[in-house]
Amino acid sequence: MERHLAKISGLILILLFLTYGCAKKEENKTSERPEEEIKQFTLKQFADNKGFVLEGEGAEISSDGASITTPQLSLSTANESIEITTGKEGAAEVSIDPDKKKVRFITITGNIKIVSRDIKTQDITMEGSCKKLTYNEPNKTIIMEVSPVIKRGNNYFSGDVMYYNIETNSLDIKGNVNAQIYTEKGAR
Repeated sequence: MERHLAKISGLILILLFLTYGCAKKEENKTSERPEEEIKQFTLKQFADNKGFVLEGEGAEISSDGASITTPQLSLSTANESIEITTGKEGAAEVSIDPDKKKVRFITITGNIKIVSRDIKTQDITMEGSCKKLTYNEPNKTIIMEVSPVIKRGNNYFSGDVMYYNIETNSLDIKGNVNAQIYTEKGAR
């Protein structure tokens, strides 16, 4: 029952987002065009102990998505939380499937920092950086491009493109792969 309520709640949030835009106040409205600009942006989607929150300092909303400035993306599963941030130069594009009324992709550019934490202990389990990151919501995959680097404990990974599947906690690296893996004896 709880699982179905979570799914229904997530769908209602998406429908409200698509129908009315993001939570905007009349004083935040700065444009009468079909695309609206708002000063604070928050998009939440949750189901089955998984979900994401996307926030930004400003956004331009259109019928098929949104453009966000200074984005912060928080992803959560039953076991981990992932915080993705950029500096002031950061930007994000949200793509929405018009038929399903769900988020397809969130693409973030800028100086991106990624921190993953264990939900129970709050210990950092992974840190990373890149210049372009795409979150594929249907596949629950983070795609890191343009100088992606991941550090897990003493282990270091880089390549041209890195795919991190949130549900399976697996990392797939393509092109110019560099992996430095240390055993307990070899740890620094």
